[in-house]
Amino acid sequence: MFYEIRTEHARAGRGTELARYMDETVIPLHQEMGMHVVGAFTVIGDEDAFVWIRRFEDAADRERTLDAVHRHPRCAAVIDTVSALVGGTESTVRLAPTPASRLR
Repeated sequence: MFYEIRTEHARAGRGTELARYMDETVIPLHQEMGMHVVGAFTVIGDEDAFVWIRRFEDAADRERTLDAVHRHPRCAAVIDTVSALVGGTESTVRLAPTPASRLR
């Protein structure tokens, strides 16, 4: 099992709009396709940053889930909207919980 922490950076001044769209549209679509989204966050001190944490059982689970999302008929419109909101900067960190972690 591993987690991905994704940080998306909205275009200047559009962070609230990005957070709302992620909460109301993007994350629910991912969850419908079987993805486990642990949480979604705004960043204190950076109004245009949005962070979400996703959990996968393994690399095959990640590939399968993301493929299902990208094949969904709503995905193209979602990508277009996110592209209009995001300023192009994003980062992804993958983490494996330690044996004693409560997130195992």
